[in-house]
Amino acid sequence: MDKEDKTPPRWWHQDHKTWIKEVGQWQHESDRLVALLYQLECALPEHSAKLNNHVEGIQQHEGYLQRYEDGRLEFDSSEEQQQYHQNLAQLHGKMGQEHSGLKQMYADEMEKFRLLLNKLLCECDKRLSCECDKEA
Repeated sequence: MDKEDKTPPRWWHQDHKTWIKEVGQWQHESDRLVALLYQLECALPEHSAKLNNHVEGIQQHEGYLQRYEDGRLEFDSSEEQQQYHQNLAQLHGKMGQEHSGLKQMYADEMEKFRLLLNKLLCECDKRLSCECDKEA
């Protein structure tokens, strides 16, 4: 009777090494994706908060303007009215400057967000030859 060889084929070991290597690579890629998602997640609330604060400032300024235009404010003198008007004009100028700054920040933030998103997409599909690393 032939004695059966109970040892597994040697190539199984090579398969196991390959599988472990691939899983390690997948874990590394998944960790990078999680890190990129975290960066994207952090970018949005911070930017949204700045936008919300600016909207509140604009609405407050609009309220001042409406009360002034509707005649709901009483002034003791024309000088007091003129001073209020000057303060309102200064506030309007300040809001305009804040808006211009926010407009530029918005463009900059959207570009950063676009680059992060592009990098995330490239990480998801390593088969494409992306320019992610060159851009970011």
